[in-house]
Amino acid sequence: MSIITIEVPDERSGPARPLSNIQPTYRTQSSDTNINAELHQFKLWRSLPLWKKAEIVSGWTKGVWEMSLMAIQNRYPQASLLEIRHQFALCTLDDETALNVIRQNLNPPVMITDPISLVLVVTAILDELGIPYLIRGSVASSLLGEPRSTQDIDLVADLTLPQVKPLVAALQPRFYVDEETVKSAVRYQNSFNIIDNESIVKFHIFILKNNPFSRSEFERRQVQIVRTNPDQTVVLPSPEDIILQKLLWYRDTHFSSEKQWRDILGVMKLQGATLDFKYLGYWGEQLKLVETLDRALGESGLL
Repeated sequence: MSIITIEVPDERSGPARPLSNIQPTYRTQSSDTNINAELHQFKLWRSLPLWKKAEIVSGWTKGVWEMSLMAIQNRYPQASLLEIRHQFALCTLDDETALNVIRQNLNPPVMITDPISLVLVVTAILDELGIPYLIRGSVASSLLGEPRSTQDIDLVADLTLPQVKPLVAALQPRFYVDEETVKSAVRYQNSFNIIDNESIVKFHIFILKNNPFSRSEFERRQVQIVRTNPDQTVVLPSPEDIILQKLLWYRDTHFSSEKQWRDILGVMKLQGATLDFKYLGYWGEQLKLVETLDRALGESGLL
């Protein structure tokens, strides 16, 4: 894998298009957004290097997490640090997991951080142990498409059983992780969670599946710079693969998740004509996503 710095040229969108040239199927990201305003906004995002978009995603997400914590503190002004930690954990975790997490750190206050900093902590451990990975989910789609805040972090790892024990040892005590759950995930190619004990942010770590699309996605992953001075990198899927993965998730929600759909359109609109449409078409057929893919291409102005 080579390091790629995304400096997106204006040729992706070309000169400003009059409304008469916009496809009638084009859909704005929000119902209260004017088409011309949205086209200008995507042009501005397109001009940013990926590390700058990472700053935006980090700032927005950290702000959301800080506001959530402040709301809990205002709602429970007499609560102890432990009670505040518990309430904050319940925002994203089930009751049992929240209790398990706070038992590991009974006293410290919640330490708000940002998703890119957390990603860099975890991926440094994976790199040290020689575990290949890629970042997926809303972090990836925000860096490759329309930026937004995120609630948790998704990651795919090509993890083997002999690597489980050293991985768990390296993650602890900073992260809550259950070794037996990790082993089960590896055996059955599903997923497990780790939770940062400082910020109570959850990672979904998916084990790389042994199927043609998952292997293709993994082979096409790209190293991207997300911090500068000095450069720090993470591994992301290609824009085409995050689109296809999001389409699969959208189908899994019975085509009901507006958040997934907006992420899909966001990547398509930002990447524009540089997308590999032949690759999208091939996997659209293989994954039985043709109708949904065509709808997305139409609503993003690419069909």
